[in-house]
Formats: sequence, structure tokens, C-alpha cells
Amino acid sequence: MLEEGDAALTTRRVSVHYAVCAWAVLFAAPHIWWALGLPYGMPGGKASHQLMMTSWWWYAYDVVVILCSILAVVLSLALLRPTISSRWRRRWRALAWIAFAMLSLRGVAGLIADGASDPIWWPMFLLGGLLFGALLRWTGKRDAVR
Repeated sequence: MLEEGDAALTTRRVSVHYAVCAWAVLFAAPHIWWALGLPYGMPGGKASHQLMMTSWWWYAYDVVVILCSILAVVLSLALLRPTISSRWRRRWRALAWIAFAMLSLRGVAGLIADGASDPIWWPMFLLGGLLFGALLRWTGKRDAVR
């Protein structure tokens, strides 16, 4: 039986998993509409979008980001399952560590390089890194209790 404190911890842990899912969907959204040809929110505006989308690599980049965002949702929900085997849990946590490191480094690099001139993208990367860090913290605590 869960005590009141345990229920609050479980609620927070589940909230972190769903926050990672929401972040991944929000992160994928502009890449979806950019890949579909819509320039909204593109750094540099419509001219930048037209320039970038003429090269195949930018379209491929958007597709890779969309697939990684889908993977982030799957990863978060997989780590939420209590019945997942320890082998798969280690694999999912390794991917979460990679996401945490890459997103955090990109967020900090954007903060240093762009600062206040980019109020959207480096905070989005940093938020993703922090959310994956929180996800790792909560799944690590649960694994240590088992």
C-alpha cells in the first residue's frame, strides 16, 4: 500500500515522464511544418527557410529530428513501465543519457553563443536536457529501490 508521501513521489515521477513526452511533441512540431514547406518560426525567417529547404540535407535533418522526437516519447513511456526487463531498462536509460548530454550541451552552447538574441531555441534545448536529466534521476531512484 502506498503511503501519502509515496503517492506524491509517484505523481511527480509520472509527471516528469509525461513532461518529456510533451516536450518531444513540441520540439518536433516546427520540424514537421518546416519539412512540409511552412516557414513559420524558422530562425532567419522565410528567406532562411527557402535557402535551407533547397538542400536535401536540411529536409533529411528535419526528418531525423522528427524520428528522434518520436523515439523520445517511446523512451519516456517505456521507462514508465514497471514491468520492463532490466536489460531493456539499461538500454533505454543509455539513450536517455545520450539525449540528456546532447540537449544540455546544445542548450548551454546556445546560451553562450546566442544569449538573449535567441530567446526560443537554446532554452528549448536546455529544457529538454533538464527534463531528460530529471527522467534519469527518477528512473534511477526507482531502480535503486527494486
